[in-house]
Amino acid sequence: MNVNLDQLISLRHWLHAHPEISRQEVETAKHMRAFLAEHATPDDIIPLDGAGFAAIYNGKTPGKTVLLRCELDALPIHEINTDLPHRSLTDGVGHKCGHDGHMTILAGVALALKQRPTQGRVVLLFQPDEETGTGARNCVAHENFKQIAPDYAFALHNLPGFPAGAIICKHDTFASQVRYGAIRFNGKEAHSAQPETGASPSFAMAELTLKAREIQANYDRPDAYALVVPVYNQMGVQASGICPARGEVQFTLRSPHADVVVKMWDELFRFADTLADRYSLEVSQEILEEFTATVNHPDGFDMIRQVAASTENAFHTIDQPFRWGEDFGEITSRYKGAMFGLGAGENRPDLHNPDYDFPDEILSNGIEMMVALIKLSLKGSAA
Repeated sequence: MNVNLDQLISLRHWLHAHPEISRQEVETAKHMRAFLAEHATPDDIIPLDGAGFAAIYNGKTPGKTVLLRCELDALPIHEINTDLPHRSLTDGVGHKCGHDGHMTILAGVALALKQRPTQGRVVLLFQPDEETGTGARNCVAHENFKQIAPDYAFALHNLPGFPAGAIICKHDTFASQVRYGAIRFNGKEAHSAQPETGASPSFAMAELTLKAREIQANYDRPDAYALVVPVYNQMGVQASGICPARGEVQFTLRSPHADVVVKMWDELFRFADTLADRYSLEVSQEILEEFTATVNHPDGFDMIRQVAASTENAFHTIDQPFRWGEDFGEITSRYKGAMFGLGAGENRPDLHNPDYDFPDEILSNGIEMMVALIKLSLKGSAA
C-alpha cells in the first residue's frame, strides 16, 4: 500500500481534537472533503443526508460497485485524557467510540485508490448520525443514494478487548437489534396530604419497572440473549406537598432478533396500558431510537475471512452477536455485505469510556483489509 501513515495519524489526531456530536458534523465533513480533494481527489462527490457524503472512485472500465462506510459523529462524553496532545477541544464531546479512526482508515483507502481499480467502482461513504441509529437509514433513503446502489457493502468497528489488528467476525447477526423508547403516564395532580383526590403515576411506574425484569426473563436464553433495561425515569417536583400528575420511564431493549425486541416492547406497553386503567391514567409511547440488527451476508462473511487470511491478519469468530447496536444494519438489510471488528488491543479502555482513544498502530491493518476487500469484490466484475 502506498499510503503515508504519518499523514494519516496527523489527520486522525485532528479529528479526535475536533469532535462533533450526531447531526452536527458539519466541520468534520468539510475537513474530510478537503483532505480528499487535496490528497486523493474523487471522481465525484454525492451529497447525502445531513453532513453525509459519498466519495466515488471509478475504475478504468465498468463493473460492480463496492461501498465502504465510516461514521462522522462523536459522543456527548467529556474526555479525561488530560495528557493527550490531541485531546478533545470541546468540553463534553469526544471521539470515545473510535469513529475518528474509522474515518482515517477510509482516508487511507482513498490514498490507495489514487491508482484506480482496473474495473468497477468504489464508494467511500462518510456517514453522519450513527450514534442515534438514524444516519444509515436516512442516507440510504436519500434520493441521491440511487446513484450508488452497491453490489457489496462493508464496514468495520474497532474493538477493545481483542488482540491489536485481529479481525473479528460472525455469520449472520453481528450486532444486535436495539430499541430505545419512552412510556409516559398522565394523571391528575393533587396535594400529597390528599393523594386520593388525584391520579399519580408513581405506582404504575414502579410496577412497570419491575415488569421489565419479568419480560426479559421470559425471552432471555443461552443461545439468544434478551435485555429490557430501565435507563431513565422522571416524575414530579422536589416539593413535599405535591403529588405528581405526570411521569415517564425509558427503556432500552436488545436482542439478536428484531421480532423479539418488538414482542418485548409490545408486552411492556400492554402492561403499561393495564396499569393506566388501574390507576386512572392516560398512557402513551414513543420510540426514541432504533438500531436495525447488522446481519452479515454469507458471501460477505466469507470474503472477510478470505481477506484476513490473504493479509495474514488473525481471524476470530464470535459465538454470540455483540450486544451493542450499529446502524450499518440499515445497509446490510438492503444490500449484500458484512461488518467486521478490528482488534484495538486487549488492555485498552472500553468503547464509550471517557479515557478511550483509538490506537494509531492498527490503522494500517484496517486500511489493508479494506483495500483487499475492494479487490476481491471487484474481481471479475467487468460489465
